[in-house]
Amino acid sequence: MKQVSRVFLTVTSLALTLCLVSPFEVGAEMIKKVDNFVVFMDQSGSMTSRYGRPIDIKFEQAVDAVNRLDQAVPELGYTSSVALFAPYKTVSVPVAYKTGSIGSSAAGVKPAFNQLTTMGDGLTAIGPNVAALTGKTALIMFTDGAWNAGVDPVASAKNLYSQNSDLCIHVVNYADTPEGQQTIDAIKALSGCSVVVDAKSLESEAAMAQFAKDVLYEERQPAPKPAPKVAPAPKPAPAPVAKEVITFNLLFDFDKANIKDEMITVLEEVKMILKDDRGTDFVLSGHTDSSGPEAYNQGLSERRAASVKKWLTDNGVAASRLEAVGFGETRAKYNNDTRDGRKLNRRVELQSK
Repeated sequence: MKQVSRVFLTVTSLALTLCLVSPFEVGAEMIKKVDNFVVFMDQSGSMTSRYGRPIDIKFEQAVDAVNRLDQAVPELGYTSSVALFAPYKTVSVPVAYKTGSIGSSAAGVKPAFNQLTTMGDGLTAIGPNVAALTGKTALIMFTDGAWNAGVDPVASAKNLYSQNSDLCIHVVNYADTPEGQQTIDAIKALSGCSVVVDAKSLESEAAMAQFAKDVLYEERQPAPKPAPKVAPAPKPAPAPVAKEVITFNLLFDFDKANIKDEMITVLEEVKMILKDDRGTDFVLSGHTDSSGPEAYNQGLSERRAASVKKWLTDNGVAASRLEAVGFGETRAKYNNDTRDGRKLNRRVELQSK
């Protein structure tokens, strides 16, 4: 029984530990901030001294930190690589990032005892490799900021920024001298995007996870799904009112409204339609082409409608059943830019009320 309880407590403790150190927020969507990241390690002589821990030298602590960073970075389609400075050396070329890739690359690197620190030369040397990357790049330096040979690293970093607008330099800081801290502070001051953390503060998994998030990605909660909309019941469509429209083939002469002999045949047919449908009243609408002033065309269209109404009433259709209106040039059915179109627009239409 005691053994079962001990197993249960062990499993429970493990579950709680996983919840506490997990770098990923449940249900959140991870969005990468950069397209590439380069781990840039200082393996010079100054990194062979001890920092904080009583046993491991700085460089061994940096290798361990790279390993733990490797476990905190989600696979979001980054390109990653590892390089050294003092002197400059490419450890792994840029490839698609997979968990474990940067840690395994750093594991085989040894510090250079008694090696001068050419930090500025390293920043200059990595410039072409950074420029060859596509998209945004994070350059993550593991260094104590000490340098004693070569060009000024702050000037080199400033030059890197001037040549690469999508670059941001971050530092895991092992400085244990005022000069080294001053160099790191000056590099951080070059850009507001730069994240600098003390190496001692990254010894917990939660802190390393937060550093990875600050530098490489962000988490966004998915937008809440909108409540389903309930469509209102459609209103019944009103019953369509049928209207009969008859366009007369009455081709009025230009600027004329009189009834010509050739129109009589058409008007006789219209009269028969009206007599067959004695219970319906009609509107006679006159129209013109676009020639001439708009106000004049309005009056001309009214006169054309009135001429047709007069002929129909003179030939037996009750005037009370007919309303004559004009629309001028406002309701053209045909192209007024052509001669035939203008002729067809000089028309009268009959529509049931």
